[in-house]
Amino acid sequence: MLKNKRTPESQSTAGTGDGANKSLMKFQTATITTVLLIIFLIILAVAGINYRVAEHVVEKTVIAHQEDLTGKAVNTVELWLNQQMKILSATADSVPLENLSEVQNTMGLLQMAMKAGHFSDVYIGTEQGKLIDGALWEPPAGYDPRNRPWYRRAVDAQAISFTTPYIDLVTNDLVIALVRPLLYQGHFLGVMGADTVLDSLVENVLHFKQSESGYAFVIERNGTIIIHPNREYIMREQLPEIEPDLGYTVKMLEKFPSGTVSYLNASGVESLLSFKPIANSDWILCLTIPRSEAYSMTRETTMVFAMKIVLRILGILAFIALLGLGGGSLFLYLYDRRYSTAVQEHKEQISHISKDLEWNISKRMEVETYYKKVFDVANDAILISHDLQYVECNHKAEEIFAASKESLLSNTILDFCPELQPDGSRSGDRLHQILQDAKNRKQNIFRWSFIRGDGMEFPASVSLTTFELNGRELVLSSIRDLSKRVQAEGQLMQAQKMAAAGEMLGAIAHQWRQPLNTLSTYISSLQSAYYNAMLSADFVEKVIAGANNQITFMSKTIDDFRNFFKPSKNKGPVDILKAVINAVKLLEAQMRQSEILLTIHNKTGTNSLLVFGYQGEFVHVLVNILHNARDAILDRVERKGAGAGKTIEILVSSDAEWAIIEIIDSGSGIPAELLERIFTPYFTTKGTSSGMGMGLYMSKMIIENEMGGMVTAANTSKGTCFTLKLKKMSVEQQQ
Repeated sequence: MLKNKRTPESQSTAGTGDGANKSLMKFQTATITTVLLIIFLIILAVAGINYRVAEHVVEKTVIAHQEDLTGKAVNTVELWLNQQMKILSATADSVPLENLSEVQNTMGLLQMAMKAGHFSDVYIGTEQGKLIDGALWEPPAGYDPRNRPWYRRAVDAQAISFTTPYIDLVTNDLVIALVRPLLYQGHFLGVMGADTVLDSLVENVLHFKQSESGYAFVIERNGTIIIHPNREYIMREQLPEIEPDLGYTVKMLEKFPSGTVSYLNASGVESLLSFKPIANSDWILCLTIPRSEAYSMTRETTMVFAMKIVLRILGILAFIALLGLGGGSLFLYLYDRRYSTAVQEHKEQISHISKDLEWNISKRMEVETYYKKVFDVANDAILISHDLQYVECNHKAEEIFAASKESLLSNTILDFCPELQPDGSRSGDRLHQILQDAKNRKQNIFRWSFIRGDGMEFPASVSLTTFELNGRELVLSSIRDLSKRVQAEGQLMQAQKMAAAGEMLGAIAHQWRQPLNTLSTYISSLQSAYYNAMLSADFVEKVIAGANNQITFMSKTIDDFRNFFKPSKNKGPVDILKAVINAVKLLEAQMRQSEILLTIHNKTGTNSLLVFGYQGEFVHVLVNILHNARDAILDRVERKGAGAGKTIEILVSSDAEWAIIEIIDSGSGIPAELLERIFTPYFTTKGTSSGMGMGLYMSKMIIENEMGGMVTAANTSKGTCFTLKLKKMSVEQQQ
């Protein structure tokens, strides 16, 4: 039987094939292992490099963040300084440089600038060595403003600038002076300066908090400390003396005006210092913060730290993968690549969002700072209320109401109003109606009476607007104190009455001439009756009765004119018909002398027509218009001859709401181009010898502002017609 048996040759060949296969497998395994090792080493090296790059990016990010904060702080200070400079420039442009030596012309402007800019003093030093001081400070003997640092600073700069802090001779406070040279037609006349207490600038700098330990301060280029949280350092220490490690920084300020340096502070803490110059000055604003806090703040706002942590984890995973030398290493590598790409994309998105957010925050801070300044320096009181409760006010409101901000915000609008307004209405009822009107018309302007914190009542003009904010309906009130204006109008009103006194005395003389002649006749008749033996009891009684009648008439004439000149203090019912009759009586003699026929037509069908106002002032308005009508008739007669009759008609009528008085004359009329100007102050067509041009202006003020009516003028075919419309008294007012 045949058997298969391997020959020695075949066995040798098979052994050789198995060895080759094993060698190939070992070679392949070694090759794969080497390749994996090289890949893992490369991954580890790349992770290390990326980690170092991430650390560098973090450092750059922290420095950029600090320098950005420093720039914002500088912008805040420059915004404040620019605002002060604008106020100084506006004042300098308003000063009458051609009459600079006349102190009275400039003093008011300097004092207004002190209030607008919250300056401690505003003053002018002239080229002749004279000082014009808005705070009314009297300089000591030998004082020459030309030797003061603020004057020399303006001369050297030849532009608006500000000085190094110095001790003010008036207040002994540490101040800086904003200065501007005064030039007129190319000639140097002097320097205007404005002192602001350094504390105002300190508030803008030191209130800029960036972290728990970080703070801002200001130095001069030589290192002298100007502003610092520790007041003992101000103008006494230099930066290298309190922070020795920053000595070299002061020396490099000339070459590098801005930047960031790292140093060990006096407590041995590693810190960062960012610095940037303040425009138009030799000052540098510095922002210092411990490095650990700066990194902590940046960690909260950037993804770079997240990338750094990821790279650390990546290195650890690469080391573990290197030990495993398996397929998991390749998986982690591929995962790392994908994750790194996602992190980079996320970082870019966050970077864009962060930049947009920083820009929006910066702009919002700038706008808020600007409007807060405008809000506080406004000349009118501005108050914001919700449901009648004040929630915000400016400095002018505290001044006008003579009350602190806390007192204003803890009360309602009605707490600062009297129970009754000058027109007799209740403050609460009228305010409710005004608020309802404001909701419909959005804005309402009206006169109102308020009570100050000291109990004094004062008139004001109020502009009221409603708006919504965060779902709440708010009311913004702009209030202007009219005390001085009302007082001036009252004085003008009385002055106008006194200006008419001469004419009224002439009217009294006309009224008295006939009664005096009659009295003279009675006295003469007594003497004749005595000598002719005709004197009897009946005769004497008849003479006495007649004389008494004449004396009573003369006495009543005096009372009428005395009431005319007496100013009314309180509003009350005014009978239109009686007022018209009283006005006609006052001018009766003058009209008779001028041969003018004056008639009254009562079209109301009643004997009484009541309005709410001032009795004496209303009679004065009627007298003034009647007097102008008389002058217009005499002017027509003088220029054109008698012609048509000389007449004045007074028509009194009414409707459901208004009482109407029309005064129609046959005078020369008013030129069409002058009709709109006759009610303006100091306008007259009669010449200064015949009046001040205040009569019709004051009449309009009385009718429209004090009695809530209307007055108009128009030409007619006969002459001129003045129309007065006044609201009739309501039932509530009559009660």
